[in-house]
Amino acid sequence: MSTTKLRKQGSSIVVTIPAAEAKNLDMDREYIVKTDKHGTITLIPQLENPFKNAEKGEFYEEDEWAEMKPIGKEIW
Repeated sequence: MSTTKLRKQGSSIVVTIPAAEAKNLDMDREYIVKTDKHGTITLIPQLENPFKNAEKGEFYEEDEWAEMKPIGKEIW
């Protein structure tokens, strides 16, 4: 287990991750940073937008439930 300290750099807080702990991290990838109420910092790999090159309407599907009528006590 490695340790590190936080430091201020401009308007950001920097956490240095020791190389031994970062061996499975992709240096060319962006990460979402989340912290919880206990101070745990989580790095979540940013996914590429799967829809960025999609044509308009490419992923449209007809609503298969549009003609369905409630048959019980469903709230419709």
